[in-house]
Amino acid sequence: MISELAQRLRALGHDGLLALLKNRPESVLAGARSLQRLAAVLNSPGAVESALERLDAGCHEVLRALCALGDGCTREQVEQVLGGGAELDRALRELAERFLIQLDEHGSIQLAAPLRTLRTAGLGRPIAKLLNAHASTTVRGIAEALGLERASTKADTILRIAEFVQDPAQVSATLAKAPGSTAEVAMELARDTSGAFAFPGEPTAVRWMIRRGFLISADQCRTDRGPFEMPREIGLALRESDDRAALRPPPPEPPTNVVDPAEVDKAAALAATSFVDGVARLLDHCATDPLAMLQNGGVGLRVLKQLAKVLKTDQHEIRLWLETAAAAELLSLDDAGHLVPSNLADDWQRLAPAKRYVWLGRTWWEQPAAAMFSKVVDKPGPAMLPGDSALDRALRIDLVTELAALEPGAALDEPGLLNEKLAWKRPMIYRSAADLVDPMRVNWAEAEAVGAVARDALSTLGRCLSDDQALLDAALRLLPRAEETVLLQADLSAVVAGTPSGDVTSTLNLMAEPEGRDTASTWRFSPDSVRRAMDQGYSAEDLLGRLAEISRADVPQPLEYLIKDAARRFGQLQVRSVRCCVLGDEALVLEVSRHRALRELSLRVLAPTVLASGKPPEETLTALRKAGYSPVQQADDGTVVIERAVATDDRPPVLVAQPHYLDPAPDLPDEAELREVAMHLLAQPDDVARPPVMVDLVENTPANVGRILAERAAGLSDLELELLEEALATGTDLEISYRDQRGSCTTRVITPHFIAGEYLESYCHLRDDDRQFRLDRIRAVSPLKRRPTR
Repeated sequence: MISELAQRLRALGHDGLLALLKNRPESVLAGARSLQRLAAVLNSPGAVESALERLDAGCHEVLRALCALGDGCTREQVEQVLGGGAELDRALRELAERFLIQLDEHGSIQLAAPLRTLRTAGLGRPIAKLLNAHASTTVRGIAEALGLERASTKADTILRIAEFVQDPAQVSATLAKAPGSTAEVAMELARDTSGAFAFPGEPTAVRWMIRRGFLISADQCRTDRGPFEMPREIGLALRESDDRAALRPPPPEPPTNVVDPAEVDKAAALAATSFVDGVARLLDHCATDPLAMLQNGGVGLRVLKQLAKVLKTDQHEIRLWLETAAAAELLSLDDAGHLVPSNLADDWQRLAPAKRYVWLGRTWWEQPAAAMFSKVVDKPGPAMLPGDSALDRALRIDLVTELAALEPGAALDEPGLLNEKLAWKRPMIYRSAADLVDPMRVNWAEAEAVGAVARDALSTLGRCLSDDQALLDAALRLLPRAEETVLLQADLSAVVAGTPSGDVTSTLNLMAEPEGRDTASTWRFSPDSVRRAMDQGYSAEDLLGRLAEISRADVPQPLEYLIKDAARRFGQLQVRSVRCCVLGDEALVLEVSRHRALRELSLRVLAPTVLASGKPPEETLTALRKAGYSPVQQADDGTVVIERAVATDDRPPVLVAQPHYLDPAPDLPDEAELREVAMHLLAQPDDVARPPVMVDLVENTPANVGRILAERAAGLSDLELELLEEALATGTDLEISYRDQRGSCTTRVITPHFIAGEYLESYCHLRDDDRQFRLDRIRAVSPLKRRPTR
């Protein structure tokens, strides 16, 4: 089968193979190195599951019917179930183009291998297969509840039950006699695409359905214990009787109006500038007033509200700035566990506004969860905690993709009307338009806040979010350039109209206190701020020279007097370690010794120019400065100790843990990469095969692992076995689909260690601990693509 499929792949030619790779990009992520391996990838359960996530509702409805009818059914049989027309032809064509089905020369339809054995598209297994595992008494009880005659053997009883449920009319008639809301519960379960149900509904309805085989438990000993599965025949019969159309056509395009694209980009540029400036103001605030963190690592609601008041915005935008800055590695933790700017924040502040925006915009684009979820919840939790939603990134990408398909300047009359279209295009992720109301509101608000959307239309910045260079070109064209000069005023303030450059910001932050940043940024000079700069080793001439470089005019006389006066007073007192001594002129030392605010230092006169302090040098310096003096610290040899700022190497970024197993949208290859892959695959010979595995008697030796996996994980494909073998050899991570002893299927990210008997010893990232996984219960294996770190 694999070799036949490889031949079909070669017959596609370059353009056909390229189209297939676009529709099934998971095959490229899996590292297909030949057509033979590509055929194995396309037929692996993990790759088929990924392909199903990209199918629209029409294709899913057709696929459900095909899975129920089984291999060998014809188009006419599908048409009897769903109805014919152009929509059926389109869905069949798209399924065939994705190699999920194949039409043979006799007109029969063959399913891809995983679709024949796995419960796909929400359809359970046949009732006969489900009942075979249960006791005869259970089977006989179901037959009696359905009003069937008792048979002599269990097999005959199962056969009669199967014949009964294959008639949709009899299933509907039986359900019509059900009490209460049982019919509604059964219909909702039939529409569900999950396949297994842990808590399927109210107890009365569940008991009624269990007695008649509408729900069958995975527990062979206790039939009333879940998880439950609805047999394939029951699900198909209920769907056929549903009053909703089985094969829904695409919803209509949402209405739009025309706006000037230049006005859209102008509004987007303002939002992008505000976004960049907001993160800059946040970093400035954290530098002077570090943010306290909760014990669980988040930023509490009280701190968020205080920060919003200081920065003159709301807590929703504060969350966006905080989480984007953290994901961009611009925040760090100090020794007290408070948030401060990281070493990368200094580099970011020195960049031009356009480059700052690209750094933040690309980070926001790759975030798995939305930061502004507080817009749609009554009691939002702390910020900067790991996100538990895998929906937001997919929705963000799909939203921008839909808007990009419109003409530039086409604005949606009602953005909420897009929910119906997105839910139809990706039903496995979004389920229904109603489920998208809150996520769409949050992601639309974030897109407006970062400048991707403006005036209900996609901006040029939004169209370029997936391409670094294109986004930089657009940002350089739309965003204002950084201001390289400052207006120094006689009232000891400094004003920058627009976005200050990194040099201007660093210079003013060195010797002045920031007062506000909005359309204009202001700083204010004071004796304390100037003295702080001199503490770091700068002289009055250094400070005046730096101001002259960035000032539009001469340095105002009051500011020059302030700096020179601070320099004159600077160092008149010296603090030397003894625990410690304060040195200075006789009159000044006498004044300090009598200062009431310095009583806590227990100062004693040792000599006319020497005071002894009862506190260490650091506390003595702080107290003297608080009292209005400008002391300096001396080393044992009498030289001045220069107080340096914290080294950037001491501020590594703090990373918010985002569970990578929740991210459904890995970075897919672009068209140029896919074109290169197609050329490479067609250039490979057809006889590329997996090298033979040598048998060894010792488990976990490289020569023996392949044979053990093939024997004990027989349900996996050759590709999946190879992935497991490679992971065991290299210690890399994998994503597996695993069915536990109760029959529940979960997705785990694991790091395999070794094989122990029937088990795979691994580190489970979900449980954050080592776990054992039975090899025969691993249903699928797929490679894991982590988000790249900056």
